[in-house]
Amino acid sequence: MRLLPYLASAAAVGIVGVAAYVLTRFVPLPHVSVLFLAAVVMSAALSGFWPSVFAAVLSVAAATFFFYSPIFSFRVADAQNLADLAVFVIVAAFTSRLAASVRAQALEARRGQETIAGLLAFNERLAGAGSDAELHASILEHLAPVLGRPIHLWLPQEGQLAAAASLGGDDPPEEVRSAAGRLMAGGDAALAGWRLERLATAQAPAGVIAAREPISPADPEYRKALLGHAALAIERARLRREIADARIRVQGEALREALLNSVSHDLQTPLAAILGSASALESFGEHGDARARRELVSTIRDEAERLASYIDNVLDLTRIRSGQIAPRLELVELSDIVNAALRRKQKALGGYPVAVELPPDLPMLRLDLFLMEHALANVLDNAAKHAPTGSKLSIVAAVQNGEVLLDVTDGGSGIRAEDLERVFDAFYRGAGREGAPASGTGLGLAICRAFVEANGGSVSAFSAGPGRGATLRLRLPIPEGAAATESALTDD
Repeated sequence: MRLLPYLASAAAVGIVGVAAYVLTRFVPLPHVSVLFLAAVVMSAALSGFWPSVFAAVLSVAAATFFFYSPIFSFRVADAQNLADLAVFVIVAAFTSRLAASVRAQALEARRGQETIAGLLAFNERLAGAGSDAELHASILEHLAPVLGRPIHLWLPQEGQLAAAASLGGDDPPEEVRSAAGRLMAGGDAALAGWRLERLATAQAPAGVIAAREPISPADPEYRKALLGHAALAIERARLRREIADARIRVQGEALREALLNSVSHDLQTPLAAILGSASALESFGEHGDARARRELVSTIRDEAERLASYIDNVLDLTRIRSGQIAPRLELVELSDIVNAALRRKQKALGGYPVAVELPPDLPMLRLDLFLMEHALANVLDNAAKHAPTGSKLSIVAAVQNGEVLLDVTDGGSGIRAEDLERVFDAFYRGAGREGAPASGTGLGLAICRAFVEANGGSVSAFSAGPGRGATLRLRLPIPEGAAATESALTDD
């Protein structure tokens, strides 16, 4: 039994008694016992029912001894004073019960608020976990004050119970591990000095937590709520992993199917041309026509370069999907990137007049020269595939809002509004020059976007509609401290 509430009740009665004694020296009070109700009510509100009963008993004793004749005696001679004390006892009992009930409700409401606040903080922390390890650590850190410390978490893995996280101690004893396994299987897991809790959702068991029992156990309902939220968080994380794995498998299957389609259609064309030209050369023997020989050799070279380009795109896509793109940033001039890309695609652009407009005061950019040259070459190659021979291609650069904007515009078949985002999807091929799907693997712009984003930039497409050409815009960040003059570009 705690003595402090009773000592506080005695002190309250003493304070009221002194105040009543001082007051009766100046004002006659026939019903002095009424003043002691203040001590009773205060004790009930602060300490509960039984301390208030103690205060009522002390109040009756104090009023009898100090205020009712005969003074300094517990005997009451006046019947009216006895009636006052009887009424005081009845009112004090009723008031104590009422005040104690209000106090209990207030404490219950406060505990409810603290429970809700604790659960909200727990859920916020679980929701902010960026990885499984962080999630498991957050669960143990929040449950340790409730269940005890050290605390350990086991999760099912491939049909067995595997240790996921620990807090506040070394590896648990083997008997704790065995008890956790029994509890996970639905058996009895009582173990002296340890509290073992089974985490479970409506679908399946989620894991087991074992902790040293605390000196003062927490509220059972609060503990149960925390364990339920922890189980749900672990189950959500497991479902997210399964969904992500399934999505990766689906994407892998789609990529594999698209790659097989690409190999069976696009890669066979240059291979057939190379094999046919080589067979023709072989049939000529030593006396074949020199001009025909040169044409066949040229065909072999062109188709081999075309095949190499396809293979490079497939390899680049593989590098992107495996996360192997690591740019080597250095200060470069945009004109160097543009000129290198034009040289790379010189044959593909042979039938197109290309207009290049680069302001002379463009700032230096911190980019990977090879990746950006490759990205711009893919944009130029894409423009040549979708524009009629002889149509004009333009390359225009400008500075806006701390970025260099590089626009490549063609006069080709254009892009429908609903396809503007799809043009950057792997294996997507828009309409070619005659309306049929364009040649190639459909990887060029997907690789372009990956390379540009690896350099900290972005790429987007604009088009006024089918048959009205298209513009591919590369946004490249300007390094801090680089001088830049603002200029304007118009979206097509």
